[in-house]
Amino acid sequence: MKTTRIAQFTLVAAALAFALPARADTMSVPTAANAAYTFEVPSTWKPKANTGDESVEATAPNNAAYLSAWMTKTSDKDAEQALAKDMETTLKDAMKSVDPGSTQTTIDVNGTSIIVVKGSGVDKRAGTKVQFRVAIFSAGADKVGIVYADYDNNAPDDAMKELQGIIGSIKVKK
Repeated sequence: MKTTRIAQFTLVAAALAFALPARADTMSVPTAANAAYTFEVPSTWKPKANTGDESVEATAPNNAAYLSAWMTKTSDKDAEQALAKDMETTLKDAMKSVDPGSTQTTIDVNGTSIIVVKGSGVDKRAGTKVQFRVAIFSAGADKVGIVYADYDNNAPDDAMKELQGIIGSIKVKK
């Protein structure tokens, strides 16, 4: 009887441990004091906020994935050009080359419509094939939120699930 109860307790404890999410840090853009949007990043990614350029960066364990988030203002008359330049600069910083054939989809996350651009290329530092995702969304009046991520073609499944969870946790402050 005691053995059965111990086995049952062990099974319940194990199920609870797997059901609970890993610890995550809530990151805010542009700053915690003046957040336009927030998102959750696993602590193992070691997220860092940069108040100087009002951005957030994080890297998955073993450098399997990289994430950067920031904002741009849309009230400028050249807002579309500024956004395009931001994306071009980001891709040039991260990629040696970008493959043709990027795709674009729109998803709804926590009541916010997000455009997701998906593509692939060669990583500038490692020289390996990578995939990239760029999430673009309205972050309030005259603001656009941008979350960029790239990951190795052979990134572990848990890194991919965590990246999906990060995108799924975006919350625009109303």
